[in-house]
Amino acid sequence: MANKPPSDNLNALLDDYDSAKVNPPDTHGAEDAWIEQFNAHRDKVIRPVMEKLGKEIEKRGHDFHIVARDFRRGNRPMPDEASIRIDIYLADEKTRTRINADKRPHVGFVTNHKTKKVNVIICDVTSRGGVESKVAELPLEGVDESLIQGKFVALFKRLVAG
Repeated sequence: MANKPPSDNLNALLDDYDSAKVNPPDTHGAEDAWIEQFNAHRDKVIRPVMEKLGKEIEKRGHDFHIVARDFRRGNRPMPDEASIRIDIYLADEKTRTRINADKRPHVGFVTNHKTKKVNVIICDVTSRGGVESKVAELPLEGVDESLIQGKFVALFKRLVAG
């Protein structure tokens, strides 16, 4: 038996490649199901805790705004992940920061649909500066009331230290 000529091997590989491009494996089903779980958790757990925390800071003259975004694939290689965050409007900083950025101090939760984890973000940007940083990556069930409250307190610790 003779070995196949290299061009035959290449043709077979190219056929496999073209077939995979036309009929890529469907991984969206499991990812979509996890995103739906996040959306439900966001509405039933995360948002109510954020609203309660926002009401607490309102008593001290501060304000808040909760921003939620849905997962969106679109036609880009990287989709927009689902998220929710609570923006803080400090009583002494109602306008844009001096660096003219729209960033506000916030605590946020952003999906990573590939790993099925939730990234926890704390941003302490004010007119005095600050940073936005990922402080944790957790499974969905790890994002509970005590974690949300703890990260909110951590934000204020960073604001006081800044």
